[in-house]
Amino acid sequence: MLVLSLVVVVGVMAWIGTSGWRYGNQARDDLKESVDRTRAALARAAADGVLLGTEIDRAVVGYAKPHPEVRRQARTVTVTVRLSAFVGAGFVGSGDADGCYRFEAVPSAGSPSVSVREVPARSCLDRSPWPYRKPTEVADDVIVELRAAVARGGVEGAGTAQVWKTSGIRIQDTETASGRLTTLAWLDGGTGPGGKDCYEFRVTTFSVTAKQLKPDGCYRFQRERDAQAGNARRAELEAGAEKIERQMEDAMADGRLTDAEMQLALALPKPDGMGGETIDASVDRLESVERSPTEVTAVARVETVGAMWCYEFRAHLPTEAVTRHYLEQGCSF
Repeated sequence: MLVLSLVVVVGVMAWIGTSGWRYGNQARDDLKESVDRTRAALARAAADGVLLGTEIDRAVVGYAKPHPEVRRQARTVTVTVRLSAFVGAGFVGSGDADGCYRFEAVPSAGSPSVSVREVPARSCLDRSPWPYRKPTEVADDVIVELRAAVARGGVEGAGTAQVWKTSGIRIQDTETASGRLTTLAWLDGGTGPGGKDCYEFRVTTFSVTAKQLKPDGCYRFQRERDAQAGNARRAELEAGAEKIERQMEDAMADGRLTDAEMQLALALPKPDGMGGETIDASVDRLESVERSPTEVTAVARVETVGAMWCYEFRAHLPTEAVTRHYLEQGCSF
């Protein structure tokens, strides 16, 4: 048994001792696969005769998402990028590999040419310190890709186009109405909040347009939805408050409005016999009541299925009329 234990311990130690070598080999293999995948992705993107910047951003893959440097001369597109791979974890060891690679692509419909070679590491350092392209340039690429998506799958196809998966493009909101898709998106490399600019992309069967908006423009749809929801809640509350108003008028048909009649008119919560209160009450709580010889003023929290707010109900006893007022500032707690 002792001998078996020693064999196991020695085996484990040997495995751990050689893990760095194994992980290093695996990292180098993963790096090679990353280079091959990038080359294949560039070839696919260039097969329609063009190679857009957004397509290059999606084609470049690696352990840490790198920002490639792109240069164009005549029909040749040169992409220089540092790719890396990492394998392993914690106490058992790890391995990593990286390299600077230069891809040269010549887009062509059906038969693009893409070559790759490793270049000195300094080639990935001698580049612009600003990794992002101008948002206007990115927006132009988005337009081209969306037009292609519409040609393949209509306006619906534009909503699920691959361009929206590009690094540096983040959708904030979308809206589809009357056959038109409108997408509000943030593009990196701008001068807005967090170095991002807001753009609106409009897509129909016949056209695709882009327009830069102020930063708050990216929240336009959300504001509209919030306003619609607010209007719906207000309409609910008004219906509930109107019902209470009618009940108060009925309660003072004799020119009076006693506390008991007030409670009945407001439909205040009542004990349910089990230590709780009824949940179908129109008023959640009566905040205050003020009386004068001719008037009774009650402030109450009106409650509906989806909303709750404070209203003032003013009952004029001589005329047996009641008016309601929505308190903009809510209740004074």
